[in-house]
Amino acid sequence: MEHIEMVEKLMEKANVSYAEAKQALENNNWDMLDALIELERQGKVHGGQGTARCTTEPEKENKGTRQESPGANKSDHSGWDEFWNGFCRLIRKGMQNHFVAQRRGETVISIPVLLLILLLCIGFWFILPLMIVGLFCECRYSFEGPDLGRKDVNDAMGKATEYADDLKASVKSGMNEDKTRQ
Repeated sequence: MEHIEMVEKLMEKANVSYAEAKQALENNNWDMLDALIELERQGKVHGGQGTARCTTEPEKENKGTRQESPGANKSDHSGWDEFWNGFCRLIRKGMQNHFVAQRRGETVISIPVLLLILLLCIGFWFILPLMIVGLFCECRYSFEGPDLGRKDVNDAMGKATEYADDLKASVKSGMNEDKTRQ
């Protein structure tokens, strides 16, 4: 999803101005949920029809109406909640970042990183050799997105491509030398 679409979606969900939505997304590395939470903390989320609200504030207990079973520990769920929130954040980042394969400057495939990981788990012995063969067929791999689209990550992918190109060139030159000897 492009940044403009994200801003428009946050404007719609939180019922805020374009500038407020854009600033919240920029402050939170373009993470929609974190931006929504920030806007709510600032009191800028205006409840409307169909607007979901979330809170990070702990509920205030009313001892007269709320009863807990004896021996119940409120922290029993905090570990699970922390795990679940981390898992959801990981899934979200896996969908926001894409693995891109290009050949001769044209994008052949662009899939979410989460899908790439699932494909590698299911068909490792098929997908990995296919990617290696792709390197020798002029395919170039890179990552795009807010987390993996960084220069250092793509430089590592570029080094693998350069290695494949060097290997291909050395094989070709070895074959040419063999032909000239005959």
